[in-house]
Amino acid sequence: MNKNLIFAEKLLTIAFLMIYSGTPLDPFVTDGFTLKDGDRGIFRLLFISTYLVSLFLISLRWKKVTYVFSRDKFIWLLLGVCALSSFWSFDSDTTIRRVFGLAGTMVFGLYFASRYTLKEQLKLCAYMFGISAVVCVLFVLLIPHLGIAEDGSWKGIYPQKNILGKRFGLSGAIFFFLAMTNRENRWVLWLGYVTSAILVLFSKSTTSVLNLIILTLAFFVYDRVLRLNYRIMMPVLTFISTVSIVLYTVFVTSADKILGSIGKDTTLTGRSEIWPVVLELIAKKPWLGYGYGAFWLDDNSDVVTLREALQWDAPNSHNGFLDVCLGIGLLGILVFTVGFVTNWLRAVYSIRSNPTSETNVWLLIYFTFVIISNLTETTMLEQNSIEWVLYVSTILSSKVSPRANL
Repeated sequence: MNKNLIFAEKLLTIAFLMIYSGTPLDPFVTDGFTLKDGDRGIFRLLFISTYLVSLFLISLRWKKVTYVFSRDKFIWLLLGVCALSSFWSFDSDTTIRRVFGLAGTMVFGLYFASRYTLKEQLKLCAYMFGISAVVCVLFVLLIPHLGIAEDGSWKGIYPQKNILGKRFGLSGAIFFFLAMTNRENRWVLWLGYVTSAILVLFSKSTTSVLNLIILTLAFFVYDRVLRLNYRIMMPVLTFISTVSIVLYTVFVTSADKILGSIGKDTTLTGRSEIWPVVLELIAKKPWLGYGYGAFWLDDNSDVVTLREALQWDAPNSHNGFLDVCLGIGLLGILVFTVGFVTNWLRAVYSIRSNPTSETNVWLLIYFTFVIISNLTETTMLEQNSIEWVLYVSTILSSKVSPRANL
């Protein structure tokens, strides 16, 4: 292919990644406030354009796309469950519309995995996050009423500080992985890691700071510890697990003092107040849920009652696992878990059997991100999100042989 066309395609891919991650348009359209569903016309057009262009680019290399598509059945089965949920959904029209968005998001993830190697994908993500970091700083310095929240925390080009923290927690993990596995331009990658960490700190998102630390340490566990001799690996993993459990226990039992010292409360900004109520609502429809993307609608009487009890407009459960249960029930969680655990175990085996395996190290790091980020936020199975794009592309890429040039 012509070099200019390849370069143009990469630029287009970076632009699409930014659409899924968050663009500078967001704060101007929202004037610093979170978008209501009816105000997203311009963003729907942007997302639809990514779906259509991705389909066109896929058609140009359909043989390899077919091969990549067939590498994992569980993510497509999960999409099928979401689509079927329209038959029992609280609002079938909303479910169908959001399933369309989820399918389009996964089509872009399929294109991403079939067009680029995993290293190339991460480098393109690094370019995108690098651009986003610069724009965030410019917003903070030049348009502070949009880039800085009322409490002084940075939000940059994103609707709120938690999204900035979440995005650059992921950004930091990508830059750190690339810095540790590449020999060229490492100083640029380390600069990206440090910049991401600074943005996370200025977002004042405690969970994002903790997540970035966990993801950084996870690299050494997956890349170093899992490669050790079995007799050494097991005691080391046992020690790490024990220390982690102890630290977690200390954090939970001393939550009042720890969170109080940094201006937080033990309800994690209302999250733990939501969870018991959500569990009760899940128990009403445990197996199939309320339909994908249909539960948190304003005209759902259960949601109205929940928000009145909490005294604030909760947009979701602030827990990805609970939101999947609300949407597609235990059936959906089961399909997700089987696919997740299967890929996790395969990645561990691959790392143990192949000392040069880097693809599966990143898979485990990203899976760790999926788990920890969904404990207090919702990114799992979310349409039009960078997190779900990378979930699809990372799983598919980890199963594609480097020699598969179809």
